[in-house]
Amino acid sequence: MKLQKNMLPVERWLRIYFGAMIAAVLLWYPWPFWEWTLSGYLLIATGIFGYCPIYAFLDGRKKGDNSTTPV
Repeated sequence: MKLQKNMLPVERWLRIYFGAMIAAVLLWYPWPFWEWTLSGYLLIATGIFGYCPIYAFLDGRKKGDNSTTPV
């Protein structure tokens, strides 16, 4: 399976920036914010790779919906 980029460059940079900000909280307050750090790492990873699995899932559902409603 090939991971095709599905985010705009602006969104990628914003994810990297805000992910780094969230992950940086761990440096000043190591406990109880480690869960936030994991979400920050997730934002950084999706920003670096340019692929968001949630976008791909929602786009696949939209493209796969071939049902037509009778009028």
